[in-house]
Amino acid sequence: MIDKNQQIVKKLRSLPPERIDEVIDFIEFIDGCEKRKAGVAFDEWAMNLAKKKGFHHLTEEDIIQIVKQCRSGA
Repeated sequence: MIDKNQQIVKKLRSLPPERIDEVIDFIEFIDGCEKRKAGVAFDEWAMNLAKKKGFHHLTEEDIIQIVKQCRSGA
């Protein structure tokens, strides 16, 4: 029995070059979707942490100001 990787390679070898470009585009699309899902999961985690710690009301500008203050030693 042929494993999945061998099956993919066999099918790729039978395609004309312009179709291989389409396959590559599709693979990059799928990869991008997975990365976006990971980003969404991180955003949800960060929001839940902010709510848990009680600082979900802070704006991006507030956070920038806090970081600047911490970095300056103030």
